Amino acid sequence: MSTEPESPPTEQEPESITGFRHLVNQIVDPTLPATGRIAATIAARSFMEAVTRNLVEQARKEGTTWLEIADLFVTSERNVKARFGDLHDYGDND
Repeated sequence: MSTEPESPPTEQEPESITGFRHLVNQIVDPTLPATGRIAATIAARSFMEAVTRNLVEQARKEGTTWLEIADLFVTSERNVKARFGDLHDYGDND
């Protein structure tokens, strides 16, 4: 069991965030086997990748350029396009 008490979800907190909190609690729980903590880390990473993809899509819809997004990731425009964009249509007429 976790050494830190889990905080109860708030009424406004989405179920996905509650699940993410549970994963974080598993990751930091020293009483769990390392393999279980690794599995929780992988699941949390997948969740964060999905959140990031959704936010990049939202930013693009709001008019953020690929270059501005690349600056946030401290990488090149080409890299963020390859990671988050459609490989055939980047939506920027380049």
